[in-house]
Amino acid sequence: MALEDYKAKKDWIFIGDAHIRRNESKELELLLKFLRSESKSLGCLVILGDLFEFFFGFKPSAWHKRPSLFSDYLPVFKEFERLYRDGVRIKYFEGNHDFFLNSFFLNSFNINIEVYPDGSEEDLGGKRTFIAHGDLSNQNDYGYRVFRRIIKNPLSYRIIQFAGPDLSYKVAKILSRRSYRRFHSGLPYKPLPAFREYARKKFLEDFEIVILGHSHFPERIEEIIGGRRFLYFNVGAWINYRSFLRYIPPDKFLLSRWKDGQ
Repeated sequence: MALEDYKAKKDWIFIGDAHIRRNESKELELLLKFLRSESKSLGCLVILGDLFEFFFGFKPSAWHKRPSLFSDYLPVFKEFERLYRDGVRIKYFEGNHDFFLNSFFLNSFNINIEVYPDGSEEDLGGKRTFIAHGDLSNQNDYGYRVFRRIIKNPLSYRIIQFAGPDLSYKVAKILSRRSYRRFHSGLPYKPLPAFREYARKKFLEDFEIVILGHSHFPERIEEIIGGRRFLYFNVGAWINYRSFLRYIPPDKFLLSRWKDGQ
């Protein structure tokens, strides 16, 4: 069997919203343990954003002698490096806590992680699939959309780059606390309709599968439209549920929870 054919038969893992913070060694170690437990069967790792509480792809400058590696996050980056060297394809979809990552991994670790600032189309088993973090799912949340345009633009990136990792992280923590109080206080106990509506809109655009994160609530929805089968998955939040989505080629999807190897 050719190498590419062999890799195509291996699993895909989708995970997101771990929101790992500095000094959270336990959370970080659990994530590493999970990734290592999946490494033998893994063909593609898909990060659906917000893996860390704040992640910016700092570039070298007069103020920073080399790209900031967020030293507490370094073990995760090293695990990405190991997976990449073992032939695992890695895709990173930026969330609302991830910024300017397009060249970070290449500059810092010389590994080619595929970075997507927004959503992207993928072919999974011959099915047209839409993948994104999901922070733009609520199309009526105009306030957030304006804020996103302000924070995710070249001028803001230059300001963050100039401020440096430490000051930027402090500001990000303040904004994060406000966001958590508004959107993620306690465990999410029910699905948010906006995500299902967004998936249905994508179905009408002829995407047969939609995979999102951001809601923090894991769910699987199947719909039949015009005699055709459509699937929507939200991987939920690793930080809350240890949930993830497994795609087993050519056509099997399993939304699962991980508990220390089980």
